[in-house]
Amino acid sequence: MSSINYIDRSVSQFTNEYLDEIEMEVIKYHDHYKVVVTICQEEPPYKDFIGVGVDRWSGRRAARKALNGLYIDAYPQLFHKDVLKGY
Repeated sequence: MSSINYIDRSVSQFTNEYLDEIEMEVIKYHDHYKVVVTICQEEPPYKDFIGVGVDRWSGRRAARKALNGLYIDAYPQLFHKDVLKGY
C-alpha cells in the first residue's frame, strides 16, 4: 500500500455471477479513490487475477474500472476491451 495517508479503507467479499469469490478493497485518499479487486482461488481450477481502478471523484467509478479490468483478464471469452469501453 502507498505510504500516503488514506482517509478511509474498506474491504468486502462477494461471489459474482460466475461463482468466483471476489475481494474488493476501496481506499479513499484526500484527492482520489483507488479500488483493488482480486479473484484468488486456492482450489482447482486455480485463478489469480487482479484489477485496479482509480477515479478522482467517485469510489463507485473506481470500482467499475477495477471490475472491468478484472473481468477482461479473468473471462476473456466473455469480455473484451471493445465491449466494456463505454462503461
